[in-house]
Amino acid sequence: MSEQAVQKINTWIGDGTLSRTAGEAIMQWLDDPACAAFAGAILTLIDAGNTGELEEAFGTSIAFGTGGMRSPMGPGPNRFNTITVGRAAQGLARYVSGMGDGDEPAGDEPSGEGPDGRDRRAGGSGPDGWHNRCSGGRAGASVVVAWDTRHNSETFAKETARVLAANGIPVLIFDGYRSTPALSFAVRELGAAAGVVISASHNPPGDNGFKVYGPDGGQVVAPRDEAITREMHRAGEIRRIPFDEGVERGLIRMIDPQVDARYVAVLADLSLDDARDVRLVYTPLHGVGMTSVVKALVQLGYRDVHFVDEQSAPDGAFPTLEGGIANPEKPAAFQLGIQKAAETEANLVLASDPDADRIGCALPLPDRGWEAAPEDLVLNGHQIGALLCHYILSRKQAAGTLPSRGLFCKTAVTSDLAALIARSCGLEVVDDLPVGFKHVGAEIERMPEGTTFVFGTEESHGYLADARIRDKEAATGILLAEYTAWLKRDNRTLRDELDDIYRAYGYFREVQRSVALPGAEGARRIEGIMAALRASPPERIGGRAVCRMIDRLSGQARDLRTGTTGPVASERVNILVFTLSEAGHTRVIVRPSGTEPTIKYYVSASSVDMGGTRISIDNLAASMLTDMIDLCEGM
Repeated sequence: MSEQAVQKINTWIGDGTLSRTAGEAIMQWLDDPACAAFAGAILTLIDAGNTGELEEAFGTSIAFGTGGMRSPMGPGPNRFNTITVGRAAQGLARYVSGMGDGDEPAGDEPSGEGPDGRDRRAGGSGPDGWHNRCSGGRAGASVVVAWDTRHNSETFAKETARVLAANGIPVLIFDGYRSTPALSFAVRELGAAAGVVISASHNPPGDNGFKVYGPDGGQVVAPRDEAITREMHRAGEIRRIPFDEGVERGLIRMIDPQVDARYVAVLADLSLDDARDVRLVYTPLHGVGMTSVVKALVQLGYRDVHFVDEQSAPDGAFPTLEGGIANPEKPAAFQLGIQKAAETEANLVLASDPDADRIGCALPLPDRGWEAAPEDLVLNGHQIGALLCHYILSRKQAAGTLPSRGLFCKTAVTSDLAALIARSCGLEVVDDLPVGFKHVGAEIERMPEGTTFVFGTEESHGYLADARIRDKEAATGILLAEYTAWLKRDNRTLRDELDDIYRAYGYFREVQRSVALPGAEGARRIEGIMAALRASPPERIGGRAVCRMIDRLSGQARDLRTGTTGPVASERVNILVFTLSEAGHTRVIVRPSGTEPTIKYYVSASSVDMGGTRISIDNLAASMLTDMIDLCEGM
């Protein structure tokens, strides 16, 4: 390390431009031979005086958030690179092998009981809870590893395998990129102790991520994610062996292709009807969907499927997408798919994200077909969830296959419409889960004996209809194709069906906004907004009086009309809910993101508790969102 670099760092620390934590971490990385590959990039940042990036990259370390460990790629403990991936793998190896001190958090933990009295925290206690669950598995304490099409994903996956193997943990790895739900299935199918998928989902092209799955095939939740993070920090030396050596020694093995075949068979089992007369456009948005969604469509006999050729090839730069954002939540991601649909006169467009766990769809308008802006053609995640829920439950009812004790799950920020449909069909409903589909997976694992999971949904286009997979599954979207073909027999469309659902259960309008506040200052700003809202909640939003503020972090609800407070039985997460009615269908939810430097606003407005027309409900939702953002920006 050059004296000039040291002098600059010490100067920045002295004048407060750079924190001492960041400065010391920079010098440690420059001195560490294991970090030699990053020295050039670090010195470039120092020479450029880019203290903002240096502080971001070295001032803290990556932790597990809503979607695991996720960050921009680059040097530093708060960036995604072979060092941080190696440390995560070393921590996981310690945890799986029982070297750690268990997964119970220090101190008292708030109750995780939901309204039904069931504990909403992770099952099991300490590493033994994890190990005992998989002791009879065919692969023992092995770990399954998968990766998506992002830049460097294969490199990071093999780095993970190298570290696990060096610690004596057998690794089962795919021979190429696969979907995240395929990883979830494989963990269960192979009786593994854990799984890792390298993916940053729909994040920008410069990001990557590391998600850990337990023996149940679901993403780890608290307290296990916290325990693995602790083991990462305690890991010390990162053990590694060459990948090829791991293969030669039998510590790293390729997964049998029959596992893929069994996975696709599970996807085909989702089918509820033999209707196939539909013209479909599908795009994987440069991701892995050709290995799951397309294989399921082929196995089920769909013949009139058209692909967006420009987006079918894997490409971690996501070059055809605005800003490189391959997110089916964004109507802009459908631009090329809609063009293809117009050319082929298709009935619908399906698009999955890079790791094929989210699915979105676009439908033509009855009067203009595909000649409209994408935002007028693309359904939101709440609408898709309601349609899938209605189709699955109604078809199972008609066939007499709806279980007598069925379970429906959704997250707290997801519209209540699907929950109303589920209740009307007699299902047990869990509708207050924290954000992140991992909580749906955890709820499945906690099901009482005799209960059958039927459907789970979240607003960010995550859906699951089969408990043999424990994470959201983009291939659930094949049911939208089937639903379309089934309705086509009666000259009806999914839009007609959605209108009928609104007439039967009430109209719902959901809008959302994410406000980016990057950097350490942004983090302080987000913390300040949440504190200010707790201290002084708004009395009116969108011109309507606020009834209650529910603080999911403290587990308390405050009635703003009477000033009284009382406990709320739910898992403790940093979410504030402002309800505008007793029923609570019309509400605003505010929360910090667990994966990005943003604060998120979720608005739901409904005729069920507000009355009025669709136009008035749409206007109310827009007004509520504007009011809430303006209020928070002024804090």
